[in-house]
This record gives sequence, C-alpha cells and structure tokens, in this order.
Amino acid sequence: MGNTKKKTATSPDQAEGHAGVWVLGDIRTEALKKATRSLLDVASGLARKRAAPLSLVLLGRHLEPHLEFFLRCPADRILCMDHQRLEHYRQETYTGALAHLAREERPEIFLFLSNDCGRELAPRLAARLDTGLCADCIRLGIDPQTGLLIQTVPAFGDQIYGKILTPEKRPQMATVRPDATLDGADDLPEKGSDTPQIRKVPFPGKSVKERVKRLGTKKDPDQDRSMEDARVVLCGGRGIGSEGRFQTLWDLAELLEGEVGATRPAVHAHWVDEGRMVGQTGRTIAPEVLLAFGISGAIQFTAAIQQSRYIVGVNRDPKASIFSCADLGIVGDVKQILPELLRKLQKLLIEQYGKSPEEVYPEGIGRPISGLGKRLRDLREQRGYEIGEVALVLEVTSQDVEGIEGGQATASVSLLLRFAQLYRVDPAPFLTMADGARADRRRVESYTKRTQNYSYRTLTPGAEQKHLRAFRITIDPRRDHKMIEYKHEGEEFVYVLRGEVEIKVGEDLHAMKRGESLHFEASIPHHLRNPSAQKTELIVVLYTP
Repeated sequence: MGNTKKKTATSPDQAEGHAGVWVLGDIRTEALKKATRSLLDVASGLARKRAAPLSLVLLGRHLEPHLEFFLRCPADRILCMDHQRLEHYRQETYTGALAHLAREERPEIFLFLSNDCGRELAPRLAARLDTGLCADCIRLGIDPQTGLLIQTVPAFGDQIYGKILTPEKRPQMATVRPDATLDGADDLPEKGSDTPQIRKVPFPGKSVKERVKRLGTKKDPDQDRSMEDARVVLCGGRGIGSEGRFQTLWDLAELLEGEVGATRPAVHAHWVDEGRMVGQTGRTIAPEVLLAFGISGAIQFTAAIQQSRYIVGVNRDPKASIFSCADLGIVGDVKQILPELLRKLQKLLIEQYGKSPEEVYPEGIGRPISGLGKRLRDLREQRGYEIGEVALVLEVTSQDVEGIEGGQATASVSLLLRFAQLYRVDPAPFLTMADGARADRRRVESYTKRTQNYSYRTLTPGAEQKHLRAFRITIDPRRDHKMIEYKHEGEEFVYVLRGEVEIKVGEDLHAMKRGESLHFEASIPHHLRNPSAQKTELIVVLYTP
C-alpha cells in the first residue's frame, strides 16, 4: 500500500508570499473614522502576534485632510490610493481597485468594518480573490499552533459561538463588529514606532471596469445629521404600536437635540425610513445616551448598540432582553410613558431652563413627511413617474399630488385605491395610514379652531394631536364675539371659574355662573359669549376620538 497523508490546516507561513495585516479605512464620517481606529487597535494585536506589518488602506479623493487623524494610529504604514474615480463610492470601482492592490501586495489578513460599506465590498472582493470570508466577527485571535486567524461569530440568536478558520486560501478575510475584542490581548509583544509610513499607490486605471455611471447626488434632508455622530439617540420598536405614537420620538429628539432610530419591525411597518434602522444589517451606533422604547432586545439589535455609554430601556415585559444590556430599565407601557416623558420634559425646559413655549412646542419641526405621503412619493420615484404624469392618470391636478405626498392634503379612499392600482401595490396599508392621518388632522383642526379666538392658557402643553386636551379660557367683558359655529367629533366639558358665560348648543341657550358646568356632544354646533361686565374664566376639556 502506498503512503497516505492526513490533510491538515495550512500554516500561514506556508501560504506562498502572503504577509501582513490590512484594514480598510472608512472615512465617510467622523464616527466611521473612529470605528476604523478601534478596528486598527484589534488588528494591531493580530499583527504583533504574527510579527507582521499592519497596513491601513484608504481609498478616495483628496485624502490629505484625513491622514492627520490616523497619524497616531498603531499602523506601520498607510496605503493611499487617491484618484478622481474614487471620489464617490461605487462598489464596482472600489472592489476592482482593492482586488488589484491585494493581488499586488498579497496580504495575509484583510479586515473590514461590519457596516454597509464593509458588508458590500468584502464578499465581492473575496469572490474575486477566490478566498473565504467570515462575517460579523465579535472576537479575533491567532491560533498559537498553526498561526491561523481565529474568527469568532455568534449563531442561533447569540446562544452559541462558532470559531472559523480559513486554512488554505489567502487572504483570510473578515468583517468585524465595532465592539469586537482580541483574544490574548494581555500577552502581546511591544509595539514599535507609532508613526505610520505613508505610501501612495497608483490607481489601476483601465483594469477597473465600471458598468454604473454616476449622474449626480441628491442629499436627503433627513440625513443632515449622522446618527453615528449623535450624542443622544432615541430608538423605537414594535412596542410603540403605531406611526402616530412613533412621531412622539421626533418631538423628544428635537428637544434633546438627538436622532431617531428604529428596529426592523418599525421600519417594515413604514413608521420610519429604512436608513434609520439600527442593527446588524442596519446602523451601528455609540451615543452617549441611548433610549430604547418598546424594543425587546434581540441580539440583532443589541449587537449594534453595545458601545453606547448609557442605555435606558422601556418595555412592559420585565423579562425583555433589552434589560440585560440596559444601565436603567423601566418596566411599563411605552404608550403611556412616552407622552408623559415628553410632557414633563417640555414643562422642565420652560420652568427651569427658560425656554419659550414656541421653542418647546414647535409644530412639525424635526418630523419627516407623513408616512403615507412619503410612501406614495417613494413609490412614484421608484416607478420613474413625474408628478404631472401621475396627476394625468389619476385625473387630478399636480398640486393635488404634491399636497398628498407632502402631507398637507388627505386623499380620499377612491383616490388611494387608484394610487395603489397605478403603482401595482396592495392598497390596504394606504387605507390604514390614511385613517390615522385623518384622525390626527381632525384633532389639530379642532384644537386650532377652538383656541384661536380667545385668550387662553393650555393645561396640557404639547397635546395638540392627543385625544384629550384641557385649557383655561379668558373672555373679555361684553365682548361681542363673531358668531363662529364650532363643532367637532367627541365631547366637551365647560366649567365656569369666574364670571358668567352664555353657551348656545344647537337651539338651546345655557346661561351659566361661577361653579356651574356643562357637558355636551361636541358634534352639535355651539358657541360661547360673555354677557357680563367682568372677565369670564373657564376650564374647557375637549375629547376627540
């Protein structure tokens, strides 16, 4: 019988001509540069264990302003590929440039941030280099016997951890989470010079093919501030319950100068844009304070918030997983806690911090276009229709379409069905969104109409869109009010604090004095008048379904 050989893991030393640890830098925002710096710290440990150089790879245009940030990083060298074709990120161009550079330099290990860019580039590059890729690593190390890269990843909802090796192919590639750690970090050889060598590498030119042509860029106004850079982030999940309640997060974020994020269920419900999804397949954030409302705390979400300094979780389930990573946990119904928190914060800002009511109760500031309007706009743009074309097909004016998309107008049920038919989508979500929008608009209109003709002080600040509101009204002596007919859905309660008042409800006239009250159906036409020579003060409570 001939000799047989048992196949074993190939030592990196046997991987012909491959050496060094590489990290791809992400320089799009300050937060991503900081994340790159953290990944370099982990990669530095790997490089020292392998007694190999550590290289930071930067691609882009006009890279000089970014170099200063990395001059004190633990890299031995910075490879800069600066070219006009790299000014704007395109995955095909970046993949071709990295593939050419990796074939020329032959790194042993190549690491990427586990974010949108890393998840897109790394698998494409691995396919071109005919090597493996380990995704979303939470820990890295070097096997002391084989010298192979040990890549640890979670599985089955973080219940178990797997260690993955790439025994034969090179480079060994991985995308790495921001909170990743290094095995054996306490037993590392000393690092040499802290000043990396800067080396410019040429763009491979014609060898990089581009099938996508960039026509232009239009910035989303909702993305003016980066969630990764925010000091305060408020995240909402399925427990918020509805798009209307989710809007309260925008009110809170505006007062706290923070940003709004969401879990996948909230995004799929169209309560917020997909670009604000926080999680393994969304954004990874590290604010000073993270407030999580109605979020159970699945590993897909918590993996992306581990670097937050303080985490506050609100959930009615005391066994919710979010409490295992929260610094402060509040067990309760978020539907009650969220509006109460907003009310108390508004009161605090006015009474203790000297804010004006106009600053604390701005209408619509910080809120995106309503969910229905934005959904219709997105569908139109995805189908490639102009507003005029949609208006022509639906037999309405262009102004009608603009108003509906912008949230200033409400579409009828029949018009929504025609929208759905034109865009070839299920109309059911449209009708649900429209019902909520109409209810909110009725409450706002009723509140505005009721209060615009009198001197009043609200007793429920910030409740313009809530079902129950109360305020104190002052009517001047013998003021001959214009006979405006008020009516709205729901009920109204009036209590006379001082003076007299005449309230006409339908055909019935009620003359009331101090201490008397009246309760009536607010859908009946009604108006108020002060018949006396003194000021009249009332407490009015409105309920709108």
